Amino acid sequence: MNKYVQALKAQGDSVSFVGWDRGQTHASASESDMFLYRKVAALGARWRNLWALIGWNLFIIRTLFRQRRQISVVHAVDLDSALAGWLFCRLCRKPFVFDIYDHYADTRAVSGPARLVLNGIERFLALHADLTLLADESRYQQHSLAPAPHIMVVENVPASQLTARAFDPLEPGPIRIGYFGVLEERHRGLENLLDACAGHPGVELHFGGYGPLSPRIEAVAREHNNIIVHGPLSHEAGLGMLSDMHCTVGFYYLSMPNHRYAAPNKYYEHLLLGRALLTTIGTPPGQRVVTEQTGWALAETADAIREWLANVSKAELAARGSRARALWDQYYRQYAHDVYSSQYRNKLESLIRHV
Repeated sequence: MNKYVQALKAQGDSVSFVGWDRGQTHASASESDMFLYRKVAALGARWRNLWALIGWNLFIIRTLFRQRRQISVVHAVDLDSALAGWLFCRLCRKPFVFDIYDHYADTRAVSGPARLVLNGIERFLALHADLTLLADESRYQQHSLAPAPHIMVVENVPASQLTARAFDPLEPGPIRIGYFGVLEERHRGLENLLDACAGHPGVELHFGGYGPLSPRIEAVAREHNNIIVHGPLSHEAGLGMLSDMHCTVGFYYLSMPNHRYAAPNKYYEHLLLGRALLTTIGTPPGQRVVTEQTGWALAETADAIREWLANVSKAELAARGSRARALWDQYYRQYAHDVYSSQYRNKLESLIRHV
């Protein structure tokens, strides 16, 4: 669930959540505070999900109008939901928050006239929202925006106080590598990771999540017992799985334009977990893990992963993981309280007072 929702609920605020269960999580909905759109839609299907996306936006508008007397402010995530949320807010005179996780056209590799239209709508909403949230300073450039009083940069830090568990670098057994998230078939290097690790005697590779690559991963796992499939997991369960690893993975291949501005939760999660991160050279997280010595940035090939496997040791994994957790404790331990529960909440209160 959205980190802002968690922070507000933790302080006793009344928060309702409108979400899209795409048919994989089978989440249950409380009648009082959760409203779920149940249309099945495949991740990564792009325009094949157009009718489901239209239905989702109609569901948002219908739900918001039905709950309008209880609504003080609307917080919408990405362009999938922002236009419907903005229209409702302007009609009903409610404050509107536009939370931009990712640049819409870049993430979906949209080109031509459709890209121009989507970029125009996204930038319009970012400029005309009562509060716009960006995940990184670099996103100003990506969205053709300039700093403004209504724009707030909020790093993608998990709202968690999980206790990191150190591991003994002398323990026997293979190196455990874990990935938790959407199992994309392109741009995330998971196919290369799978090819490099399948059958490798010194590696145990764990996947948590679901997505277009799931069938291939499951097929390879049936042939190689060092590939472990956990299936869809909640965020808490996913972090628990990763805490049992020696190393976490978050590749961001530059074949996806949005990855040039990557501000991924996987970077912050590796700090929280105290585990080294394996990521991509030439990306923001790649630059940071090399500078901070909390992981490795590799080229976008299976051979680069194989070469890394041939040279890495548990001792080095433990050392880089320890540095990662030290950074978390120094810079991010209080981030959720200071930003989500304080700065963000204060801005909402100000917006509500001035309606």
